[in-house]
Amino acid sequence: MEAADLPEVLRIEQAAMTPDPWNEEQLLAEIHAGNGVSLVAEQDDQICGYAFFRTCAPESELLRLAVAPERRRQGMASALLKQALGSFAGQNYATCFLEVRESNEKARRLYQKIGFLQVGIRKKYYSQPVEDALQLCRNLTETRGRNH
Repeated sequence: MEAADLPEVLRIEQAAMTPDPWNEEQLLAEIHAGNGVSLVAEQDDQICGYAFFRTCAPESELLRLAVAPERRRQGMASALLKQALGSFAGQNYATCFLEVRESNEKARRLYQKIGFLQVGIRKKYYSQPVEDALQLCRNLTETRGRNH
């Protein structure tokens, strides 16, 4: 991801991350974060999804993952995750963590399919509405040498 991608990433963020999307300043800060990894998914030369990660060896954390509503159910989110997790595993990262709203069943199914397991709960973590977050973790050491 590059700063030039920001307008399209912002459009997707505002459409996909209701009711609490990040603003342009927050997105730009993630693009330039020293320990951040920012990826975009493109199809037909158009950005259709993105992911923001933070890293602190041997751990990584997914901060944000979104796909444009009109491009969902086409494997973009899986592709972004697999690309990042494979890269992290190749750099000897051991784990990837994330939080997901307890009610977000579609995201939970995706993460489970990719191999994330629940390791905890953060009570009242989210606002708008107040909701618990499930803490998930993916072991990356078993990914090394494979294409997932």
